[in-house]
Amino acid sequence: MEKVSIIIPTFNQFSYLPACIDHCLFQTYPCLEIIIVDGGSTDDTKAYLKGLMHEIATRSCEPIQEMDEKGKIVRKSIKVYPTNRTVEILTFENDIGATCTYNEGLKRATGTYCTYIVGDDLPHPHMIEELVTALEANKADFVYSDMNVVDDKGRIIRQMLLPDYNFKSCFAIWYHLGVSHLYKTKWHKSVGLMDEAYQSANDYDHYLRFAMAGAKFYHVPKI
Repeated sequence: MEKVSIIIPTFNQFSYLPACIDHCLFQTYPCLEIIIVDGGSTDDTKAYLKGLMHEIATRSCEPIQEMDEKGKIVRKSIKVYPTNRTVEILTFENDIGATCTYNEGLKRATGTYCTYIVGDDLPHPHMIEELVTALEANKADFVYSDMNVVDDKGRIIRQMLLPDYNFKSCFAIWYHLGVSHLYKTKWHKSVGLMDEAYQSANDYDHYLRFAMAGAKFYHVPKI
């Protein structure tokens, strides 16, 4: 099973970040490297991240396990978080900019496959598993799927149904390509990391460089 690197860049997203990280930690795909990069937040992000590793290592619960022969409930303490993930946290004191925040994570990725999920996004629990399956089954270099845009109450306000890949359509629609994508990390050697001259549309530029370098794309038509 190949390792997947998930980069979580964040800046002043404390209200959303814990849920984003939990959605990554509880992915059904087990072989994960999660790299969280705080690009100089001024809200409560740093305090939260400071205690996160301890929380992951020690948080437990005592669900009902069984009853003994006398009918007494026997509880056993189990860890809440999966144990087969690696987590790395980087924090910067000052605002380093969005693109640099992405790159600080991307250049540390050691997985065969890589993705980035911004701190206010929520990946579906099966997202990584399904993208890995699609990438391998179709011998692709880069896979992507559709997504929902939701408000702060979780209500769907827009569905982003993306087209199957062709070189021309990517120029018109790929600025919508969001959280649900996965690619082979080795392509960093061909296309580089994100261009730090961009403070917006940095991911769009990155995707286009994959296309121009001849990467094979595959669209997973589901949310």
